[in-house]
Amino acid sequence: MTYGLLRRNINKTIINTTTLNMKRVKLTLSLLAVIMVLTSVSSFAQGRYGADSANCVTALNFYKDYYNNKQYDAAATIWRKAFSSCPPKVSQNLLIHGRKIYQYLIKKHTNNPEYRKQLVDTLMLVHKVRSENFPKYRVTVKENIAYDMLSYWMGEESDIFYAIDDYIKHAGEKVKPALIVAYMTKAKEMYQAKKLSDEEVLKIYSDLSPILEKIISVNPSEENLAARQGFENAFITSGVATCDNLVTVFTPRFEANPTDIATVKQIAIILTKNECVDTDLFLKAVTAQHQLEPSYNSAYGLYKLNGAKGNNEVAMQYLQEAIDNPESDDLKDGELLLEMATFMFKNMEANAKAFQLSKMAAEKNPAVAGKAYFLAASIWANQNCGGDDIDKRAKYWVAVDYLTKAKNADASLAEEADNLIRGYRQYFPKTEDAFMYNLVDGNPYTISCGGLSASTTVRTTK
Repeated sequence: MTYGLLRRNINKTIINTTTLNMKRVKLTLSLLAVIMVLTSVSSFAQGRYGADSANCVTALNFYKDYYNNKQYDAAATIWRKAFSSCPPKVSQNLLIHGRKIYQYLIKKHTNNPEYRKQLVDTLMLVHKVRSENFPKYRVTVKENIAYDMLSYWMGEESDIFYAIDDYIKHAGEKVKPALIVAYMTKAKEMYQAKKLSDEEVLKIYSDLSPILEKIISVNPSEENLAARQGFENAFITSGVATCDNLVTVFTPRFEANPTDIATVKQIAIILTKNECVDTDLFLKAVTAQHQLEPSYNSAYGLYKLNGAKGNNEVAMQYLQEAIDNPESDDLKDGELLLEMATFMFKNMEANAKAFQLSKMAAEKNPAVAGKAYFLAASIWANQNCGGDDIDKRAKYWVAVDYLTKAKNADASLAEEADNLIRGYRQYFPKTEDAFMYNLVDGNPYTISCGGLSASTTVRTTK
């Protein structure tokens, strides 16, 4: 072998060796990179899936196959492995699915109370784990706890009450109407078992009633309306809602906030629903409400309330407010004027004013004219007129005049009007007595009596 050939062979060997070494280096680096990636993945997996990551991942994957196919018995066994081997925060779905699995098992084992109780305890543990590890959904979890305790709980009934209480405190105005009803029902049971006081039950009612009403105002569905009925029934049948109790509890609240419209409205509604409208507190509440938000209805209502209590002057003031309100048109004014006239005649002996109002009513609303004239006839017939014998009897002429107008305006009054006319005629003066005063049938006659005056016609009897 020549030197040149040897040199070429040595150089070729060096080159080949160098190439081989380079390949080995590259392979080593590649393997190192793979190891680093695998190590990184393993570390990540251990962080998310815990120390027992292999069992955790396996169980997570396998229970879902059974769960998705609704094979809950098979899913339960593998789910328990996932629940015990995985960190609590590994998957919220693990806990959501666990609830459904255990609901299924609880229903399945209804006839095995001891085992069923263990299942219920595990269900509550699932809720607790979800609440602690997924705080964003804590209100939802508390809602689920309330429903599940209502359905499955085997412990103290008071536990259910306090579970719903906890949910309601966190849910605020987003509370579910069905749970408001359940809460009031449990409060009723707690009260009847002497575990809650009158004041506590009343506070529950007064706090939740406006929330439920607000929900219904936004969504008056049949379901929500039924919830309100259930809520009211539970309260009314609890034995707490006596008028004395309501007045005792709500009087301090009214006195503390007499100008707060929400407070006075709520008190008025509660007293109305529980038929306590004859209490002084109710009158105060609706009066305050009218002062804050005056309306035709509130004015008319206060007229009725004060009239029933004998506060006649105040009643008339509120009725006049109702008449003056823009919501009352001429036809409604006519009805109210007739009502005012009738009230003054029957309760205040203000006959002259009542007579004027009856005439105004007939002018405003022809539909009530017959009744207005009938009232005018009654007013005249009941006047206490002095003077001579003719003056004392002339009032019946006027009364008959108005009764005739009444039946002409309203045929439905004819029979009653005719009966009264026959009765009043017997008080007409005799022909010979009238003659002594130079009066004969058909003569015009003017009478003034007790602030009233009228022009009529002489009529006598034989």
